[in-house]
Amino acid sequence: MSAAFSIFGTLTGCIGSMTCVESLAKEQPGAMNLLTFSTFLFITLEGLFLTTKFLTVPNKIPIKGYLPVCAIAFFGNVINNQALNFHVPVPLHIIFRSGALLTNLIMNKYLQGKQYSTQKYASVLLITVGIIVCTLASANVEKKEAAISLEDAQKHYQEWVIGIAMLIIALLATSYLAIVQQNMYEKYGKHPREAMFYIHAMSLPIFALMGSDIYNYIIKFTYSHSYSFLGIDTGLPHLWVKLFGACIGQWLCILFVYRLNSEVDSLTVTLVVTLRKFLSLLISIFWFGNVFTMQHWIGAALVFGGTLAFSKSETSVKAKKH
Repeated sequence: MSAAFSIFGTLTGCIGSMTCVESLAKEQPGAMNLLTFSTFLFITLEGLFLTTKFLTVPNKIPIKGYLPVCAIAFFGNVINNQALNFHVPVPLHIIFRSGALLTNLIMNKYLQGKQYSTQKYASVLLITVGIIVCTLASANVEKKEAAISLEDAQKHYQEWVIGIAMLIIALLATSYLAIVQQNMYEKYGKHPREAMFYIHAMSLPIFALMGSDIYNYIIKFTYSHSYSFLGIDTGLPHLWVKLFGACIGQWLCILFVYRLNSEVDSLTVTLVVTLRKFLSLLISIFWFGNVFTMQHWIGAALVFGGTLAFSKSETSVKAKKH
């Protein structure tokens, strides 16, 4: 029952968060800095109350141990969210993030000296081909965008290319973050709830560099029209309601993924996360009306199929002897 509850919480939190994020990205694509800051602030406040008891609980991992993790996590989150501001459709964003297995394998092989089975490499090849297929399909969609001038279309496409580059950078940062976190846990022990708080809390001062942009969107969100629920006007700015929903969902997503990792094997975690991404993809296509061609479906099938095959194949994690 506990594992089933964690699976339900993971699916609900992650899908709910992604739905709110996409809704915000469609209405206010430039508000990604505010979104990232709000998520970091929410997780920090939750950790301050429940995890550290207002910093009265001594931290088991020293602050210096968190510094590299904090820097990489902040950079990866900001770049990943900002990609949505460069005409990257959410379905492609979801598929690209599934390519983390590819970058994880590469970095673990060359930075950690790990060896993998042939099945692992074949699975990663499927994922790579799938991402390429989806990216090319999205490029064709971008080029066919009508009702805008040639100059605007070229600018639109150039910004899209920048967004794709940002997704690649975010993938590399996320994979390197996993290695840095693993090294930190090996040195100081695993304390995920503590790490969750300190990594987000220590990142907050960096958002001062984006202060003016965040402030501008705070004003826009505050003066947005009120949110209606079941035909009843709540009087609350609807953009703030969506943002709060995204923060709650992200917190639940992270919380239940950590919990799931402690209750079930890694294959089950991979299956749940893959299912979550697939359901988010369906919502993005059918609820938000994103263009998704047959070429996209083929690419998505390769990505998700490769992910499942990767999780089922045996891995040799023996480090190279120097």
